[in-house]
Amino acid sequence: MAVYIFIGIYVILIIGISYFYSRNGSDEDYLISGRNRNQWNILASKFAGAVGVSTFITYTSYTYKFGPWGVLPLILGVMVGYSVFAFWAAPKIKQFSTIGKQFYTQGDLVRFITNNDNTRLLTNSITIGIQFFWILLSLVGGAKVIAYFDLLSYETALVFTAAIVLLYILFSGFKAVIITDVFQTIIILILLVIIVYNVLSNDSFSIPDLIAVQPLEPIKIKDIIGLMLYGVLSVFGLADRYQLCYAAKDTNAAKRGMSLALIPIIIVVLLLMFVGLSALKQNNALDYDNAFIYAMQNLLSPSFYPVLLVLFFAGLMSSADTNIFAVASHASLSFAPDSPNKVKNTRWITIIIVVLATSIAFFWQSIVDITIVGAAMRITIAIPMIYIISRGNNTGRFIASSLGGVIALCLGLIFYGATPSIAILVLLGSILGLFYKSKNDTLFWG
Repeated sequence: MAVYIFIGIYVILIIGISYFYSRNGSDEDYLISGRNRNQWNILASKFAGAVGVSTFITYTSYTYKFGPWGVLPLILGVMVGYSVFAFWAAPKIKQFSTIGKQFYTQGDLVRFITNNDNTRLLTNSITIGIQFFWILLSLVGGAKVIAYFDLLSYETALVFTAAIVLLYILFSGFKAVIITDVFQTIIILILLVIIVYNVLSNDSFSIPDLIAVQPLEPIKIKDIIGLMLYGVLSVFGLADRYQLCYAAKDTNAAKRGMSLALIPIIIVVLLLMFVGLSALKQNNALDYDNAFIYAMQNLLSPSFYPVLLVLFFAGLMSSADTNIFAVASHASLSFAPDSPNKVKNTRWITIIIVVLATSIAFFWQSIVDITIVGAAMRITIAIPMIYIISRGNNTGRFIASSLGGVIALCLGLIFYGATPSIAILVLLGSILGLFYKSKNDTLFWG
């Protein structure tokens, strides 16, 4: 009963916060959070969007399967990629959005640089596909955890969590995403530290023992390279990072918020690595999708279960809302950018997206496979976006690089399946596309 009370209070708080901030909101508040967010808002939203239930499950799964080398290359890549994005890309993105005005989607930046509507449509189409995979990951991961603890069936948990997230996004849009992320960031950090400390305080093993545990599979060099590439490049392929830059009040808020968020993200990933190693030392015969859940159920005191479930809900909602709004806003503003009813259109598409993602999640429940495909999809647009942020304005190069990444992803999945190494193919496809050059090669804005 205590579990249901904790979850009920948490859900009421989230919906209440969303409703409170939506009462006098404008269209700009709904679509881009008023473009006046400070560095702490940006930090919290960046962290909450990056650390969800899927993160808990995926990083422990990688560690359980490959040992520390399943996570350490990723951490190194993330440190490099997020630092470059924060100190180099974020200020430029905010500056471009201030000059161009009315940026809402990732494709708006591309259209501004290339002066071509087709590049905006292509960018947003790829972005919708990328973010949709992360909606699936959040919903599947959250529902699996809830079902594993016998609180609700998988199907009921799926519908329940999707409905809650849908409700508060309909209230306040991107403003709700950022405001609730501040609250959920505090919850995630505090509860995760408490829970992991409790797991690691087990007297049966020490941290050196965990580091020495033999992985289920030796990781291949090509997979290490793939994980590092993902860590470095993935941030450039995420639409919500661009929306956060647009929402920042100035370039300093964008830069500081993005850079400071790296600290708690790295701490959380390292904590999750030790959870995965703890599960591996206790039982090396698990489905690696269940490594985090096993550790929580077998290494955590039952008295912590209510706290654990609140952590799961915070993680699920903090990442799902970010991705749902990104998909809905990109879809509505791509296909009807000049509509006078932008907010209404976005709300309707939000409903459609949530229903579609929930329906697919009934059947596709492999967390690691979804993660690998979604991660590789991020890289398809990363190299083209780096080209754009560098003020590369050649339409042909951008389109060829984007399509090169998409084609390489499809070929990689066909011939190699869902493995981290397909990131290498995607990178090669994107880089090869940059060699193509069309005739329009002048910065149209001077």
